Amino acid sequence: MKASNISISAKNEFEKLVEGYSTSGEAGLMSKLLEEIKYNQKVDYGVHDWNSVKHFFCKKKMMHDAQKALNKMRALGHTPNAHTFHSLVTGYAAIGGKYVEVTDLWGDMKVIASSSSMKFDQELLDSFLYCFVRGGFFLRAMEVIEMMEAEKMFMDKFKYRSLWLKYHRTLYKGKAPKIQTESQYKRREACLCFKKWIGLT
Repeated sequence: MKASNISISAKNEFEKLVEGYSTSGEAGLMSKLLEEIKYNQKVDYGVHDWNSVKHFFCKKKMMHDAQKALNKMRALGHTPNAHTFHSLVTGYAAIGGKYVEVTDLWGDMKVIASSSSMKFDQELLDSFLYCFVRGGFFLRAMEVIEMMEAEKMFMDKFKYRSLWLKYHRTLYKGKAPKIQTESQYKRREACLCFKKWIGLT
């Protein structure tokens, strides 16, 4: 935890939480998991218990420790589920500016889903979509939109139109450059597709 940039109050609350669980005799697994994160011990618990720890860290915006918990959980052979990713993407969204980290989570989630029965709910996908649109990652945003449309999930286009107008209204307004790389072309096309999806073209 020393390497994480967290407030003193959050650290104090973490310490109190560990101490409280330890002295009350309640929620023994939660207490041990918190101790495991704090002292880097090696113990093995279930996905639900690891998710509880990550949810605490994400709620307090202690994302370094949340990521550390995720890495340890996976190292112990536990497969993250939809709840795991929802806590993490919500935590990164609360901090803001962590769009590369959210993109990494999206990639991990798709890989896991392709080889398991993990299902994405509307709230989880909408959280990813919000982060991608806010950060201007329109290739990934269109992936989420396609997935949500395939599952006939509700999407608030007004919300995303407002987000576009606030942060990206001048993006790709001119003519396409005569020379551009394949990745530049794909990013531009994805952006224009998103703009069409929200009804601005």
